[in-house]
Amino acid sequence: MTDRSQTAIRAAAPVAADGLDDAWLTALEPLLRTASGGVSVGCGWDLERERGHWLRAAGGRTEHLSVRVHDDEVLVGPRWVPGTDAGCAGCAEARARVAVTHPLVADLSEPCSRPAPRRPALLPMLAAASEHLAERPLRPGELYAVGRGSVRRHRVVRAFDCPLCAPAPAARGTAGPGPAPAPVPPPPLEPLVLHSRPASPRDPTRGTGGSRLLRPGVLREKLADPRFGPVLEVIRESRAPFAMSMAAAPESIAMGYGRAFTFAEAEPVAVLEAYERMAGFPHAAPVFSGLAHRDVPDIALDPRTLGRYTPEQLARPSCRVTPSDTGTPMDWVWGHDLDTGRPLLVPADIGFYQYDYRYRTDRWAARAEGAAPRRHFFHESSSGCALGSSLEEAALHSLLELAERDAFLISWHRAAPLPSIDPATVTDPASRRLMALVESRGFDIHLLVATQDIGVPVVWAMALNRAGGFPATFSAAGSGIRPESVVRAALWELGQIVTDPVEWDRAQAEAMLEDPWRIEVLDDHLRLHALPEKRDRVTTVLGGPRVALEDAFPGWPQKLERAAAGDVRGALEYVRGLYSAAGLDRIVLVDQTTRDHADLGTAVAKAVVPGIVPMCFGHAHQRLAGLPRLAAALAGTPSEHASVPYDPHPFP
Repeated sequence: MTDRSQTAIRAAAPVAADGLDDAWLTALEPLLRTASGGVSVGCGWDLERERGHWLRAAGGRTEHLSVRVHDDEVLVGPRWVPGTDAGCAGCAEARARVAVTHPLVADLSEPCSRPAPRRPALLPMLAAASEHLAERPLRPGELYAVGRGSVRRHRVVRAFDCPLCAPAPAARGTAGPGPAPAPVPPPPLEPLVLHSRPASPRDPTRGTGGSRLLRPGVLREKLADPRFGPVLEVIRESRAPFAMSMAAAPESIAMGYGRAFTFAEAEPVAVLEAYERMAGFPHAAPVFSGLAHRDVPDIALDPRTLGRYTPEQLARPSCRVTPSDTGTPMDWVWGHDLDTGRPLLVPADIGFYQYDYRYRTDRWAARAEGAAPRRHFFHESSSGCALGSSLEEAALHSLLELAERDAFLISWHRAAPLPSIDPATVTDPASRRLMALVESRGFDIHLLVATQDIGVPVVWAMALNRAGGFPATFSAAGSGIRPESVVRAALWELGQIVTDPVEWDRAQAEAMLEDPWRIEVLDDHLRLHALPEKRDRVTTVLGGPRVALEDAFPGWPQKLERAAAGDVRGALEYVRGLYSAAGLDRIVLVDQTTRDHADLGTAVAKAVVPGIVPMCFGHAHQRLAGLPRLAAALAGTPSEHASVPYDPHPFP
């Protein structure tokens, strides 16, 4: 090593160089002189090398900067700072592979390419970059990419599956039950304790801290990066008649959507929805395999209370559910009883709707080309998953969503007239613009009071083709605590559906009309009920009394506001009381929060409610048998003596 390089190393923070000649250290000299902590310089990605450097930095509570020289670029950073949400080199490597779904996305022990720094142009570029970084240092979590024809700063946030700075992976089950019963898993050490959360003055269901994330540009600045994510891009939908943004996050099973009258308002909603969907797989939660309910009846939720499938459903080729009973070994996750706080096991594919028995430990394998079809003991949707600024807030909005889906389904299966809200009494400017939009496309609007025995305001918004042709009907729903916002939520959904171009084959829908077992996915439900032949079935809920909006939900939101007393926990307890009054006494809360969510100041929860009517998609997957509350609601209606599954629902 030259005297100059040795001088640079002595004058700077501790430097570890691996497999590189002096020219690279010379180019880095200005950066090394100004580094705030230890620096490691290596050739390409090497997990064990990076782990060693990070462990030394973490043990000493000192900063660390990793410099990795590849054949076509140099990655300087991220600058890891202990005690912050700054990503480390492992976070950057994990996120970069996730962004492109690299074949080695699940194996960071292997480098993506053979490191061979041969390009002479990199040295002068790196020297210039080093001078720049000496004058304008990296912020915590920032990375500087030098090469590939450009230089660029990136923000890298911590990754929940980082091989360096993330906690040790949670326990995972084996691929199948062994010959002997699996050991009973130890429960979490602490029961669930609900905490007081000051509510926003404008909305008693939201905490005071969440509004910062909705400020224009905040989430884009923190989370959006085309190379490292976690949000790769935020897209503006050009065909929607209002501002609609979509957030693409590869960890999320689908894009997040946000709708508003300005893109500044729509964008953060889209990002937060993508983060909510990210939580549908047990990235951080322990999973316990090989346990049958009869082995652990005192600490596990009885799967039979969640609705069952009929033998006919299970025998259908379109069914992707494996038959089970209380003696069937299955996978479980921990939840907590919302009343007592005590831990309770929940079937894994109920607690995390993206869970797949074929791919317990590798969520990427299920998305690979040619992957086998997903199979479960339960075919679950995202209903009941919600994100908030605290676990209490997330739980509350989970219950509001479940009440919406439950009310819609009971209303549909009862097929009895519902009260109708007079559109003339809807004065909210946003709702009036949305109604005008739907009507301009040739549809009449019906706003139906769908609330059943759970006393949460729920509106079913229905669009009927004025000319009676195709598409004939569309439906959407909304729930909440303020009647005007409930109507607006339903109309946002309906407005998007009505204005979305029909680009699918009507013949497919007609085939489902003849054979409902062909209904397999969410979109099939919408397409079937767009047929004029289904109009009469959809309109069975029309003809009820006409009411003004202020009379549709008496006492709302005032009674919840009084009960909440400025506390989100109070609002949650009030809504939980509404569930109890409907005979739904047990609510189990599954905490889906990962480190990614916590770093953002958010939490994600899924409420599991035995006896509620689950929102499922696919005729073979309607989980409606064994629900006494539903059977009681159908007494005296045309569906009372019908067989499960009932008429396919029109929920989009």
